[in-house]
Amino acid sequence: MSSSDPRADLWTVRTPTGAQICRREGDHYVRVRTPWLREQAALLMLFVGNDFRARYRAQAMGVIWSLLQPLVMMSILSLIFSRLRANEPNYPVLLLIGLLVWQWVSQALNSSTLSFVLNADMVKRTVFPRALLPLASVLSYGMNALVESIVVLAMIPFFPRAFQLSTSLLAIPGLLLCLVLLLAGVALAASVLNVIYRDVAYLVSTSLLLVYWLTPVIYLPTDPPERWRPILALNPLSGIITGLRDAIVHGASPSLVDWLRIVGPTLVVLLVGINLFRHFEREMLDHV
Repeated sequence: MSSSDPRADLWTVRTPTGAQICRREGDHYVRVRTPWLREQAALLMLFVGNDFRARYRAQAMGVIWSLLQPLVMMSILSLIFSRLRANEPNYPVLLLIGLLVWQWVSQALNSSTLSFVLNADMVKRTVFPRALLPLASVLSYGMNALVESIVVLAMIPFFPRAFQLSTSLLAIPGLLLCLVLLLAGVALAASVLNVIYRDVAYLVSTSLLLVYWLTPVIYLPTDPPERWRPILALNPLSGIITGLRDAIVHGASPSLVDWLRIVGPTLVVLLVGINLFRHFEREMLDHV
């Protein structure tokens, strides 16, 4: 760092209450006051970046593997169900969207559940907001999903009628935000409980198998018998995937009822996750 750079005078000083950004003045360090939220956001982005880079370290093809996996799955499943989907020519695109969302969900939750166990030394020896670790896993795999969404755009030449340019696309950021909040709630609860009860990791992976078949990933919401549809609609993941498909392929935005079915359960899961994390955080430090 050059001497003309004002950041050259800044130092990271570790104290019993955590790391602080300080400026050296002679033999003393004076803390540089920065907004708390900005500090936590910077630390969270550091964790996210490290996690994302570590995932592809020492890999010759890097992120290309992430692009190939959903494409291979889409190709295989499209071939298997092609005859059953003769009335839905855009099924491969709908399937790809569901697979990308589910890949984010499953990888993020499996990774965040183990975040404290795999980073036990850092948790025990450093002072920082522990909730940032599982949240970093969620956002890191969100970056993966953002990169993988390139394969959806690559399908435009093959399925030009499967993409509708309309104002319904404005619903996509809101749906993705709901997905992040939903995953954050589950990640906070599962990560802290897994330190105390190590069976939680197996419970999460097993539950994901069940949720996979209760979520319209490889099928459409209209496929199950009509008597089961109201029950399956309570799953916020179903609403998010269906909303993304409708916005991209059909040019339709979620209705007010759809938003309520998504936002309501998402906020409940988030609040439960935050409260469980706060309740067990101190106890977790004795078991990590």
